[in-house]
Amino acid sequence: MSQITSHILILSGPSGVGKTTVWETLHTNYTDRLEKIITTTTRPKREGEIEGKHYYFLSREEFQFCIDSGDMIEYALVHGNYYGSTFKELERIVGLRKYPLYIVDPQGMVHLKPLLEHKWYTVQTFFLLPPSIEELRNRLSGRGTEQSDHLELRLANALVEMEEQDFYDHKIINTTLEETVESLANAIFSK
Repeated sequence: MSQITSHILILSGPSGVGKTTVWETLHTNYTDRLEKIITTTTRPKREGEIEGKHYYFLSREEFQFCIDSGDMIEYALVHGNYYGSTFKELERIVGLRKYPLYIVDPQGMVHLKPLLEHKWYTVQTFFLLPPSIEELRNRLSGRGTEQSDHLELRLANALVEMEEQDFYDHKIINTTLEETVESLANAIFSK
């Protein structure tokens, strides 16, 4: 791995706050300046998933080779499959002269940030907050996929995740999509 210096972005927040929607709009507006890190996994490809867009799909042997060769920045075994990110992916995005962006949960940020900073990168972190707990509840229940007890568990977990917000460089309240994207872009590109 060559010694490169880059500015890496980490976006996180509680489940249901709108990270993916915010990212999709931000990326549409700044395609030439931002790109999301694509995770590598040993999980089998699902219908509709595209290699190099949703994930990089590897066999366990290929993934192990990435670990052994020092290309994995971080990785974890989740439900029997490995997931992780590679220096190769970071270098690909930096080579395009774009900001690499991770979308992770707060636990992932706490683990990932020191690893990236240790490897000669500058890391800027952003925490998305809901306008209110009631709005977060509405967003979670609006998905239509949550049973009542599961919804309460997701909400309780989100409240715990929100306690991590003070560990971030920037806190942005996700009120309207346009305002949130503008605030995020201003924070990213003001440097």
